[in-house]
Amino acid sequence: MALNRGEKGAVAAVLAALAAMLVIFGLRSLPGRPLAALAPEAVPTAGGETIEGGLVDINTAGAEALMSLPGIGEAKAAAIIAYREEHGPFRYPEELLNVKGIGESILEGLLDYVTTGG
Repeated sequence: MALNRGEKGAVAAVLAALAAMLVIFGLRSLPGRPLAALAPEAVPTAGGETIEGGLVDINTAGAEALMSLPGIGEAKAAAIIAYREEHGPFRYPEELLNVKGIGESILEGLLDYVTTGG
């Protein structure tokens, strides 16, 4: 039995809705990353301005912008800058674990707020 054009459209709509539900429920089940955290809000710097796109580029940010991040104070900001000057740009945010003073818990708090610009 062949479907007419209207029935095909209805089937396509149902399939699209199911696909959307699978994506939403899949995102909700990400370990340690709540659905709301997947759309980061703007991160204000110490001076009150907002970093473009709501993310801090750890390869270009100065100390002030880095210190606006959760868990990053003056010493850790300086360590991030020193690390990238010595080793070159970060390829992915998880490389922050190589910076002295940044462990898993601090990294987890940063992932929603940082980018490597690429």
